[in-house]
Amino acid sequence: KDITNLCHAATLSCCTSEKTQNTSSFELIVVDDGSIDDTRIKTIDFVNQHVNVSNKDAGSVGDSFRLITLHQNSGKGAAVRAGMIRAKGALCLMADADGATDITDGLPAVLKEMANVVTTTTTTTAAVFGSRAHMENKSKAVRSTVRTFLMKAFHFFVKTLCSSSIRDTQCGFKLFTRDAAIVLFSNLHLTRWAFDTELVVLAEMMGKDACPIAEVGVKWEEVDGSKLDTSKLSLALVSLGMLRDMICVRSCYTLGLWRLRR
Repeated sequence: KDITNLCHAATLSCCTSEKTQNTSSFELIVVDDGSIDDTRIKTIDFVNQHVNVSNKDAGSVGDSFRLITLHQNSGKGAAVRAGMIRAKGALCLMADADGATDITDGLPAVLKEMANVVTTTTTTTAAVFGSRAHMENKSKAVRSTVRTFLMKAFHFFVKTLCSSSIRDTQCGFKLFTRDAAIVLFSNLHLTRWAFDTELVVLAEMMGKDACPIAEVGVKWEEVDGSKLDTSKLSLALVSLGMLRDMICVRSCYTLGLWRLRR
């Protein structure tokens, strides 16, 4: 249901943006990270209802739709990387399949901010992060106590170990220019929850003039069925895993074990 709703909303939003933002075309890529649910079937069913499909089993399931299936679950970062590296558009948007970020509100917001960024710089490498930072003071989104605790703890570690330039690195709604997507995701090492923090570190290593990052508030609400188990033990394990990954990112780039390839 989530993936079907997102496909509907994304198609409508992209078609609207074609008219209002002067964009010429769009593609929608769904990455199935070796899931055991019906993501693949739901995606193909949606495409069957909206476009002519020449080969259901091929990587392309329609003129504007592509389904990428990973044979083994490799983590959120790996799934996003697979989609971003294969994207063909001049602008590449990543969005969580649960639709927690309202794409009808978020897409115009990140497109407008991207337009502001690219008109004030000469680089073709830029990114705009959708943000839930405004949630701390406004009621634009609803968040559980557990997620609030995790958010605040994570932000503390991000600011300490990675960067203080982005207030919310983990919102699953980000827009990249094609050049930025190629450089950042081809250099990405982290494949699970904390991969966004490495993207910020990579962009800052390139420099503000070479790869500017902007942040814009988007409408977000918690969606039932999250892949994040919020039991106390699982929460502790996830938090420790993220902390480990952030320490790894900072240490590996500082020591030269990982290098930025342009």
